[in-house]
Amino acid sequence: MSQRAPFAQATILGPEQLATLLDSVRELLAILSPEGNIQFATVGFTRLLGHSTEDLVGRPILELVHPNDAEGMRACLCGLSASQHGKPGGRCRLRSTDGSWRWFDAEARERSKAHGIEGLVVGFRDVTDLHRMEAERQVISEIVQALNQTANLDELLGGIHLALKKVVYAENCFVALHDQVTDTFTFPFFADQVDVAPAPQKVGRSCTALVFRTGSPMLIPQHEFDRLAAKGEVELVGSQSPSWLGVPLKTPTATIGVLVVQHYHAENAYDIRDLEFLSSVGGHIALAIERRRAEDALRKNEEMFRLLFTYNPLPTWVMDRESLRFLEVNEAAVLQYGYSQNEFKRMSVLELRPEEERAKYLDQLNRIPDEGLYHGHWKHRKKDGKVIQVETISHQLEYAGRRVRLVVAQDISERHLLEQQLRQSQKMEAVGRLAGGVAHDFNNLLMVIKGHTELLLNVLPSEEKYSRKIEQIDRAADRASTLTRQLLAFSRLQVLQPQVINLNSVASAN
Repeated sequence: MSQRAPFAQATILGPEQLATLLDSVRELLAILSPEGNIQFATVGFTRLLGHSTEDLVGRPILELVHPNDAEGMRACLCGLSASQHGKPGGRCRLRSTDGSWRWFDAEARERSKAHGIEGLVVGFRDVTDLHRMEAERQVISEIVQALNQTANLDELLGGIHLALKKVVYAENCFVALHDQVTDTFTFPFFADQVDVAPAPQKVGRSCTALVFRTGSPMLIPQHEFDRLAAKGEVELVGSQSPSWLGVPLKTPTATIGVLVVQHYHAENAYDIRDLEFLSSVGGHIALAIERRRAEDALRKNEEMFRLLFTYNPLPTWVMDRESLRFLEVNEAAVLQYGYSQNEFKRMSVLELRPEEERAKYLDQLNRIPDEGLYHGHWKHRKKDGKVIQVETISHQLEYAGRRVRLVVAQDISERHLLEQQLRQSQKMEAVGRLAGGVAHDFNNLLMVIKGHTELLLNVLPSEEKYSRKIEQIDRAADRASTLTRQLLAFSRLQVLQPQVINLNSVASAN
């Protein structure tokens, strides 16, 4: 008798069982024709995107893909169709029925011709939250970099606007600055699809004025605006928008203006996460504007540099280019690394690095052009000995007659940890699927054993000397069946049913 691999003995699932199994998969799975039309889609498309699986059949998959990502998806499918091997993929956005977009990591697999199915199998894993987190970190990094590179306020606000559009809808965006002398708003940056940049205007009772007076970020959809207007707290200024979001621009001493984004069509365009993100960005914008104001009044004044340096929320320091010693450090660096200002000034930057990275850092430092911007990833050791992952941006400056480098460091240890946790969860999911497959195959074998033992016990006399051994085989098969149920529970292919038990009765029975 020929032996078959355990997986070759799996029971063929019926349509209902197969549908249940596919519904439990976290990925969105679709089978496409060679032309890219959807032949089959799991209910995940309905659960995450709202699309009925029946309505999807026959439609091109590219209808769901964001126009900016369509070319990459098309190239992925064409490459797989031509080679018929490998697993090309990438990150793309898919459209929900409400018009919103979610990010997915897509992976296309080779054609499957089993059981009459012929097509391209594409899996989509939802990474919207991960992509949002990465985008927010990247935008904050770009803004901090712009703060250190761009002296012109118009260029700075334009660059910040482009960065914001990577995370939130900011086609309609403006910055309103308060003039204390005239008690008016001016608009150094104004981008809008409907209105034009207004002239300076009195503070009044607009939504912008309400955010400025309270110093609190506000999310004002249409129904909230109607409520505030009925109370006389706000009035309509400019075109009406059903979704409005404003955050105060605060320096360490005052509120100097308001950052606003708005949507003219969707009332639910923004949520609380957008509010929190723009609030953090507003602090950076406020610092940038304050720097420009001070530079206009006291050009190249060292005190303005010190203000920005001190209130930068990321650890920042100035180091001597020759000796590598710290010349200045900000409060964020003191809080993150645990050294006092005086301790920092007695140290060199090499002392922040583990010994195994020092030679590599010196070699890299010598390769940086004198006027070059440097962006890198390093390990830093805090005073308590903890090693963290940091992303650094540095640029050469003239400071007190010396060649120095201004360095901004961002702790990215949490991001590394989240990436490791994501990889670990994927491994555990794979182990669970494997355990479920093994359990099913093993259970099939046990059914054969149980069936034959029951037949033998029925045909042999009870006093037969082999009956006891057959009964032992039967009990062993029962214990093995319990093990398969545990494996199925581990793989989440079986619903757990907790029960209340009396430990005393269990102990006495054993």
